Amino acid sequence: MNTKPQVTSKPVFGHILMGGSLSGALIRDIRLANELAERGYEVHIWWAMDTACDAPLDKRIHQHVLFSGLRYAVPFGRPIADLLGKLSQVLYSDKKRARTLQKRQKLLATLMGNFLKLVADGVEKDPGPLNRYVRQVTQAGVTHQLPMLAALVPYALAARSRCPQKPKCQMIFQGYELYINYARALGIEQDVYARFRQCANETDWQAVCVSEDYKLRVMEDIKVDADRLIAIPPGVPAQRTLSRTEAWDWLKNNRYQGLDQNVPLITFVGRQDVEKGIDLLLYACKILQQRGVKFKLFIGGPTLFGESNQQVISQLIENLRLNDNIYRTKMISEKARIALFAASTCVVYPSIHREPFGMVPVEAAAFGTPAVVPGYGGVAQTVAVNGLQCGLHFDVWNSGSLADELQRLIEDKPLWNQLSEQGPAVADYYSIANLANRILDMMELPHQPA
Repeated sequence: MNTKPQVTSKPVFGHILMGGSLSGALIRDIRLANELAERGYEVHIWWAMDTACDAPLDKRIHQHVLFSGLRYAVPFGRPIADLLGKLSQVLYSDKKRARTLQKRQKLLATLMGNFLKLVADGVEKDPGPLNRYVRQVTQAGVTHQLPMLAALVPYALAARSRCPQKPKCQMIFQGYELYINYARALGIEQDVYARFRQCANETDWQAVCVSEDYKLRVMEDIKVDADRLIAIPPGVPAQRTLSRTEAWDWLKNNRYQGLDQNVPLITFVGRQDVEKGIDLLLYACKILQQRGVKFKLFIGGPTLFGESNQQVISQLIENLRLNDNIYRTKMISEKARIALFAASTCVVYPSIHREPFGMVPVEAAAFGTPAVVPGYGGVAQTVAVNGLQCGLHFDVWNSGSLADELQRLIEDKPLWNQLSEQGPAVADYYSIANLANRILDMMELPHQPA
C-alpha cells in the first residue's frame, strides 16, 4: 500500500478519540473537531476502544478506527477479538453496546486494565494498531495530532517519530482520575503516571489542562512541572436560541408531562454515577421539602459504571419520600437538554470529587439559567469570570448549604434576574470558538486556514 504522505499547504488535524458514552471529555473534543472543520481545516478522527456512531460529527470529518476495546479483553488472539469488536460496532447501536458493557463490569475492568498496562509498558508492544495508525496518519498528511486523553498520547508520539511529515503532538489532561482506577486495581498506577509524565515532557506544546485547579491536580498527582502545563477551558455552545416559554411548550408537547411550568424546576443533567453527588442533592431536596419549598427535581443522564448506583438512587428517593418531587430518566436527547436548560429555574452540579471543569453550568448560562456548584475543583470557576457571575457556590459535601443556595434561587427573584442576565456573557467566554482560538494560538496557527 502506498504510504507516501499527502501533499498539503495547510495544517491537517488528527484527533484520537476514546469512544463510548458521550462523556464531557468526548463532547469537548467533538466540538473542537467540528469547529476546526467548519473553519475550513481538514480534520481526521481515529476512534479508540469504541466508535460513537451517533456522535454529532461534521460530515466533512474523515473517520478511522484505531482499535476496538475487545482487543484487550483477551491475552491472545487480539486481532480476531479486534475484528469482532469492530463488527459489533456495525451490527449494534451505540446505546446497546454501552448498556451491554455496563452490565459486564468485570469485562470493562479487564479491557481497560490491559489497555493501561500496554500504555505503561509501551504501545509498541502491540504493533498492529500502532502500525495501522502510523500508516493512515502518513496517508492523510496529518500535521497536528490531538489525542483526547493522556493515555492515547503514546500513539501520537510514536507517529511523530515514524511518519515522514513528523506530525506535531498535543497533550490534554482530562478525566484521568476516572480511568486511573483501573490501573490502581492492578497496582500499576504509578507506572501509568510515569508514562504520562514522560509524554508531557516530550509533546510539542505545554499539556492542556481544562482548568487552573486541574492543572494543580496534575502537578500533585502526576508530578508534571508547572512550566509544562497550560489551562485552557473546554468549549460550550454559547447560543440562546430558545425562550423559556418555547422551552416549556416543547417539554409539554413531548414526554415530559410530569413537569409543571408553575413549579420551580431544579435540573441535574449528567452521569448518574457515584462521584456526581446525586445522593447529596437528594438530601438537600429533602431539606427543601421539610421547609415547605415547592419544587420539582429533574434527574437525567446515563452511567459509565454500571447499574448499582442507579439502584441506590432509586432506594434513596423511596426512603426519603421524594417520589412526588422527582422526575427521573436515564437518557435524554439533545433537544431535551436544550429545553431543560432554557426552562429550568436553575441547574445543579453537586459533584463530590474534584471536578476538572463542568460544562453543564456553562451550557445553562447560555440560556440565562443560573447554576449551583460546589466551591471546590475546576467546576467552581464556571459560574464566575471577569467580574461576571451566573451562579452560586455551596460548601462542598454539605447538603444543608446546597439546600440554602437552591432556596435562594427559587425565592430571591432580583438575585435570579442578576445571575440570569450575566449568564450569556459568561458562556461566551467559554465558547467553542474561543476554545478553538486558544488552541490555534498555542500552536501558532491562524484562526482560519489560508
